[in-house]
Amino acid sequence: MLERLFDSSTLSPHGICLLWEPGLIWLHVISDAVIAAAYFSIPVALAIFVSKRRDVAFGWVFWAFALFILFCGFTHVLSIVTLWVPIYGIEGIVKLLTAAASIVTAAMLWPLLPKLLALPSPSQLREAEDLLRQSQQVTGGVAHDFNNLLTVISGNLEIAARSVQSDSGVKRDRLARVIGNASSSAQRAAVLTQQLLTHARGEPPDPKPAYQAPPATAAPIKEGATPVVGSAGNETILVVEDEDSVRSYLVETLQDLNYKVHEAANGSVALALFKTGQFHVDLLLTDIIMPGLNGRELADELHRLEPNLKVLFMTGYAGNTVGDDQDRTDDDVSLLQKPLTQTVLAARIREMLDKP
Repeated sequence: MLERLFDSSTLSPHGICLLWEPGLIWLHVISDAVIAAAYFSIPVALAIFVSKRRDVAFGWVFWAFALFILFCGFTHVLSIVTLWVPIYGIEGIVKLLTAAASIVTAAMLWPLLPKLLALPSPSQLREAEDLLRQSQQVTGGVAHDFNNLLTVISGNLEIAARSVQSDSGVKRDRLARVIGNASSSAQRAAVLTQQLLTHARGEPPDPKPAYQAPPATAAPIKEGATPVVGSAGNETILVVEDEDSVRSYLVETLQDLNYKVHEAANGSVALALFKTGQFHVDLLLTDIIMPGLNGRELADELHRLEPNLKVLFMTGYAGNTVGDDQDRTDDDVSLLQKPLTQTVLAARIREMLDKP
């Protein structure tokens, strides 16, 4: 049976059917050669794509198509050969393999069709990305506002903790314990807020920080603790913060630290106040995100008027939000993350003012 299948001694080449007409012969040769070349190149392209994009779903479908198209290419090569050599048996076997590959590919493709149709379209992906971006913006905004609230809560708890040191007896111990519990909760809320900010930046959240013990700086200050260092003399700070409660806390805290304080609710008011020249400013303490003239723009304006002015930015957001030139490393500019406590605030202000 096999001998008869591969025996071509009694067969005539396909060229005889075309009466060896050169025009017809070369028409078939060129056409089949071009088709075969295209068929052989497609599997190579598919193989390169699947190899480099291992994340693509249903990658095996590409390999099935590559095998099917490869066999199709061989059938066209044999169509050229049989014009002169009547190896129709071999040609038939290659066609049989091509048929088997096509059946297998089709059998795998049809059950897969519902899953392929369920894949999101480019427009749906863009809509999902827009929704995610909006969600991140909302999350970042909520976390920013929450950090402002935590600044007021944590800061006033710290003031209360310091004030309770003047009391004595059971009342003092109870107040100290209550304030300590509230401070610990505020610190934990601050950690959770940082997790929200991490999500807002599109980074995977780390659940571990939310369960860590709160830093000791939030607890009431015990007797004998290192005192908070305030003003070293006649030093003036300009506080710019659009949140009234946060600004009030900052002003009170800095006054307790014996600094001279001037305040402004936004950048435009601060700039106008600075231009009056009625007082010297040693340090600008400003929020970054404010309506109108923001903190960075205010700092740039004031640096034009006073190049040596030291600036301490505050932000309720995470990451580098100081400005466009993110590689800036000026010694007179620094960033402070909300929520703030008197201990942290005093240390950073002292660090800034003590720089030469």
